[in-house]
Amino acid sequence: MPIIQFRRLSSSACFQGLLKRARVLALLCLVGLLLPLASHLLAASDSTLAWLIDLACHWQWLYVCGLLVFGALAAWADRGWACLLLALPLPWLTAAPSAPTLAQGVVVLSVVSANVHLENDDAQSLRRWLGVTRPDVVILLEVSPAYAAGLQGLSDYPHQQLLTQEGPFSMALLSRHPLFGVEVLRDADGIPGLAASLDVAGQRVRILAEHPMPPLSRYDHVQRNQKLAARAAEAAASALPSVLAGDLNATPWSSAFAGLAGQGLRRASGITPTWPAIGRAFPGIPIDHVLVSSHWAVVSTARGPDLGSDHYPVLVRLALPASRP
Repeated sequence: MPIIQFRRLSSSACFQGLLKRARVLALLCLVGLLLPLASHLLAASDSTLAWLIDLACHWQWLYVCGLLVFGALAAWADRGWACLLLALPLPWLTAAPSAPTLAQGVVVLSVVSANVHLENDDAQSLRRWLGVTRPDVVILLEVSPAYAAGLQGLSDYPHQQLLTQEGPFSMALLSRHPLFGVEVLRDADGIPGLAASLDVAGQRVRILAEHPMPPLSRYDHVQRNQKLAARAAEAAASALPSVLAGDLNATPWSSAFAGLAGQGLRRASGITPTWPAIGRAFPGIPIDHVLVSSHWAVVSTARGPDLGSDHYPVLVRLALPASRP
């Protein structure tokens, strides 16, 4: 057999093998994009299957990238495979409902949520960013004692509530407005959250900070979901406009968000990845959130800069409409 002909056959066989792998990977990515539907169907289940499906459904941007690459390669050889690319909008369609938008309102409140990382002792990046963005309320997670010391002297935030303890569940609540009715909310495992009220332009507002345990086990998965459902129920029962923010260790496609909108707690933050802060979190997952009760509308939402953590912060500007929904 001539050498040129052998090379052509070898190249063709290699390409066919590559094409088969691309088709398989494109189908797997399609399944990944459909996982949020399965996760929500199993939201009431505490089974291992529900936990594993929920773990897999978080990585929607990875599945989008994979389907775009492998689906395009498969479609290049056979145009019929191009129909798979119709699934690319699914992450926007299957994400938990977001709050309505509004250009301005009678009361405006800006909120920052940032996991600053337990091993990060330098608060200077945060201080500089807050000096530029000037949010009303700042919720910080994984605040080390050294980082807490770096928060002292923030004259723009004279009202501070720090909850310091060993491990990653320390947190801080900083506010331009006086805080009152501050509570420490602990779950059955002793993991804390913070709740407080503040007055903004004559309107009382309730703020909650949470940092559930990552769903490293089926038990943690169930506890996280139950905690968020309980907070949503509390917000629905309250007459006060409520804001829940923090590192929720769940994405908008997770079963943790199933039913929250029905109880009146919707996403104010976006679906841009916030973790891990490597390569600008691409293609990471959005687990840092600001959720709001039905009183609120969203003026703007943005991901913040690198603050020396493994998370990016989120900044949301909220408004109370003149006519409440």
